Amino acid sequence: MAQITFRINPKPTYSERMTEARSELRRLIKEQLCDTATMSWSRRAYIKNVVTRYRVRIEGWPLSEVPFVNLSDVPNLGKLELLLQGWKDGTIRFRQITEEQYLAMLHDPTPWIGPATSAADAEGED
Repeated sequence: MAQITFRINPKPTYSERMTEARSELRRLIKEQLCDTATMSWSRRAYIKNVVTRYRVRIEGWPLSEVPFVNLSDVPNLGKLELLLQGWKDGTIRFRQITEEQYLAMLHDPTPWIGPATSAADAEGED
C-alpha cells in the first residue's frame, strides 16, 4: 500500500503562486476595464477590443521589464508580482484617451505596448 504524505499548513508552490498572481491580475484588469469586458493581448485584438471599444489604453506598463503579452506568457513570479503591484497601486492603469490619442495609437501603439513580438503581431493577426 502506498504511503500518502500530507503537508500541514502547506506553503503554496512556485507554480501555485504564479497561478494565484495571474488570477489576481486578471481580476484587477477586468474590474478596472469593465466587468463584462475581456482583455485582449495581441496587438490587433487589444486595439480592436479594448482601445477602440472603450477608448482607453493601459499606461504605466513596465515595458523594459515585462513585455506586453498574455499573462500566461509572463515567464516568472517576480515579473507577475511587479505587474500586480503596479495595478494595485495605480502606477499601471487604464486611462481614457482623446480622439487624437486614439488615432496615434492606431498609427503606432509601440510607445504604450512595445514593439511587435511576432510576425503575427506585426501583420496585425489575432
